Amino acid sequence: MDTVINHALLHILPDAISLFEAAAEDFAQRAIQAVSKKQQFNVVLSGGETPQLFYDTLVKNSQTTKIPWQKIKFFFGDERYVAADDSASNYHSAYVHLFSKLPVLTENIYPMPTDLKDPSLAALQYEQTLRQVFNSELPIFDLVYLGLGADAHTASLMPNSEVVKNYIEVGTSKLVEALWVEKLQMYRLSLTPPALNNSQCVCFLVKGEDKAPAVKEVLRGSFDPSQFPAQLIRCAGGETIWYLDEKAARSLLRETNE
Repeated sequence: MDTVINHALLHILPDAISLFEAAAEDFAQRAIQAVSKKQQFNVVLSGGETPQLFYDTLVKNSQTTKIPWQKIKFFFGDERYVAADDSASNYHSAYVHLFSKLPVLTENIYPMPTDLKDPSLAALQYEQTLRQVFNSELPIFDLVYLGLGADAHTASLMPNSEVVKNYIEVGTSKLVEALWVEKLQMYRLSLTPPALNNSQCVCFLVKGEDKAPAVKEVLRGSFDPSQFPAQLIRCAGGETIWYLDEKAARSLLRETNE
């Protein structure tokens, strides 16, 4: 089932397997078309458990051998401030489930640095990396993958965090921010809304009934981005797409049928 809500295209699939298969097919088509047109494809990966399942599906997809992997550059939307070989690292997860199984060039992988004593300096370093790679003050990504927390956070833009509040109140020219997440007792790095929104396509991958209330609030609720940070993410000049399984879309579907 496909529908449009608030200018976002929603693909609602029966289950998680169907969701990831559809997203993998979409990735393959976009990669092939982009490389054919401009010889490269710039992708931002998300963190958490959901991307692992997406990576596993992508590796096994029938289109995988047709994808020009050596022409794809990989970036990260956020990162936990842990060592690169830590099991909690988003980079480590991507390496284990994706990079190590495909002919991706090491020099085309841009992990967020987590080896500096000051996370703010790490954020600044990654921002400088982005500007150097794209030779621009504001990078233009071809495809940005994001997840959604049950609390409606995305990337590491957390509800009621100082980073989100400051952005809402005064905006920002920063591409990357460091923030302390009290409930997790750790620092995290995150791309900011300006960096994420300046993309050809933002793609949310969301599964599970525990995400259903957040999905409904982000897409149908009153605009309250301090409480629901994912509301800040919407492509300025491209597409915003959501891949949802029926469990994640349950509250939306219930509202539609009432």
